[in-house]
Amino acid sequence: MPTRKQKRRREKDRRHEYEYVYVDDEGQEVEVDDPAPPDGKTPKDAKAPAKGASKAKGAGGRTRPEPPEPTWSRAARRAVPWQVGIFVLVVFLLRSGPLVSRVLIGILYGLLFIPMMYLTDRMVRNRWLKQQGALPQKNKRPRRP
Repeated sequence: MPTRKQKRRREKDRRHEYEYVYVDDEGQEVEVDDPAPPDGKTPKDAKAPAKGASKAKGAGGRTRPEPPEPTWSRAARRAVPWQVGIFVLVVFLLRSGPLVSRVLIGILYGLLFIPMMYLTDRMVRNRWLKQQGALPQKNKRPRRP
């Protein structure tokens, strides 16, 4: 449930409609379909839109960048700090078994972080694509004939 402050901000955003306009040679305000002219120059008399008008507001007023395509090499690079941490934890802090078994368990657990990172990256990317409408949604239930 939104707070009062959030409700007020949302109402304020709904009250104000921002648009790009510029003043032509005759002094008339003319709407601009494209915020940037094709030649890349802005008109001298262009009125700047109010703060936040040029961005499409997402959830919370922030837009997130597109997550990169998941790759195994990126997953391996991102898993290294976790691998080192779990190896140190298993080998040095858990002194319940022989050293060889602790080292092997530390390596095994460390290697499990690579597919876990890949699957996490893939999940984040698919969720982002789904929110953007670029990924078709799968039906949970199969259709009956």
